[in-house]
Amino acid sequence: MKKIVVKLGGSVLKNPEGLQKIEGIINSYNNYLIIVVSALFGVTDKLSSILAGGNLSDANISELIRDLRMIHFDFLDHNINSTSTIKTNKKDLDQKLEILKNHLTGLMLIGDIPEFSHAFVLSFGEKLSSMVIASILNYKGIKISLSAPEEVGLYTSGNPLNARVDLEKSCKKIKRKLTDDKNYLIPGFYGINNNKRVSIFGRGGSDYSAAVIAKCVDAEYCDLWKDVDGFMTADPQLIKNASTIPLLSYGEAAELSYFGAQITHPETFSPVRSKNIPLRIFSINKMAEGILPPVSTTIDSRKKQNSDVIKSITSSTDFAVLRIKGSGVGIHPGIISNISQRFKNEEINIRSIITSQTTINFLLGSSDIRKGASIVRGLKLPDAEEISTETDIALIAAVGEGFRSTYGVAARILTVLSNKQINVSLVTAGASDEAIYFTIKKDECEKAIRSIHYEFFEA
Repeated sequence: MKKIVVKLGGSVLKNPEGLQKIEGIINSYNNYLIIVVSALFGVTDKLSSILAGGNLSDANISELIRDLRMIHFDFLDHNINSTSTIKTNKKDLDQKLEILKNHLTGLMLIGDIPEFSHAFVLSFGEKLSSMVIASILNYKGIKISLSAPEEVGLYTSGNPLNARVDLEKSCKKIKRKLTDDKNYLIPGFYGINNNKRVSIFGRGGSDYSAAVIAKCVDAEYCDLWKDVDGFMTADPQLIKNASTIPLLSYGEAAELSYFGAQITHPETFSPVRSKNIPLRIFSINKMAEGILPPVSTTIDSRKKQNSDVIKSITSSTDFAVLRIKGSGVGIHPGIISNISQRFKNEEINIRSIITSQTTINFLLGSSDIRKGASIVRGLKLPDAEEISTETDIALIAAVGEGFRSTYGVAARILTVLSNKQINVSLVTAGASDEAIYFTIKKDECEKAIRSIHYEFFEA
């Protein structure tokens, strides 16, 4: 029987009562599970805060350790009735917290936080939560084996704060380590690099961990439990009558995540896609005792096209434009490759490139724009007459299968925006069959999304 990989996020772990829901989720599966867990709710933010500029002090470190101790001890006290069991687990947690305290004190003394130390500190949210959850579940009679990423072989490459999994190396060991007919519990969010140092996958990285493990063990499903109703036609905080999307292709889900939807980590879909493993999103709010709720959104290889093509509209303000203008920059050999290589060396991710004969537009992350502009100016590019940046932008993406094979969808979007007097500064259609995206001024973002959503889903 194939295993099912189940990821439980911090939104499921907001309070000690959440363990009762987790117990119900596990019991509702008639299968062996590999459970991937995030940090308890709010813990990663606390760890991030202590690493912010000027926050490393004896007083702040002691306060953080007290807070983490109280949060995790509260889960044990609430869910375990055995004094001896609680005492043993608290002792184990204290030992782990002492390691964290000593590491933070060391960073304070040297006055520096290297990237690998930053990643090491942030990984403690998952290390601590997994210890607590495994202890409680075993006490309640759900036999589960706690296995850390460094034990099962989740190997990483790249920047320690935004790593990717080395799939070829990882799958060989993970498949061998997780084959027994039993339940496993694994901390998400981090792995180890070739030097056996911790690397993390960024916000939402436990989703990525789950997808990678699902691929490596050839799971039947990869299930993500959230406190939201799956992917929706728009952000429900902005569009009150946004509706849940029951089915997305891997490509559609990847485009939505890449361009701003906060449901999952953008890298989540590639591992499961390579093995055609359905990824299912469940809402913890719909969980009834002992019964799996309906799937909110299923993501698999099926490509179902809507009559209006668009399935969802998403947006992000984490983009900026680096613009290079000149009479021949678009046709001068080597300009784009030269810039791309320099950006790669400096670990600057190019989100998109839009060109003409006289202009090259690089879409970069907002945090990279200043550094990127400085690099380009230092290259003394031939034919580059003007180098400028545009940061006051929002990027909006309309996502759905069938853009290249359906007439008039892009024109319909642009007409809606024109009627609302919203100016589009850049637009890309045809690069993907699943998405069209464009940039506008930040302060017009909400109006644009409401207008497009009304046109395609409400009118």
